[in-house]
Amino acid sequence: MARDKYQQKLTPAKVALELGISVRQLHVLFEHAELTFARTLASMRTSQARRLLVERPALPVTEVAYACGFNSLARFYRLFTGAYGMAPGEFRAAGSLH
Repeated sequence: MARDKYQQKLTPAKVALELGISVRQLHVLFEHAELTFARTLASMRTSQARRLLVERPALPVTEVAYACGFNSLARFYRLFTGAYGMAPGEFRAAGSLH
């Protein structure tokens, strides 16, 4: 999952196939961890986006979003803001102040 997090159409079915398990077994694994596939993937992607925003300041925010596997800018902004308390551009600007 970590290796393929950049794929915009990464699905539980694709991950389960790669692991050689059923989709139901995959979901059971996430249930035991009290997470969902979607939340785990979103967290991995927003974390990667945060890193790129800091490390590659010249890269436009839209390119960061797509590079991290988001296929919707609105979803990217919503998830990033929810995770870090500010929009991606604000996060980048705040980081450049230090």
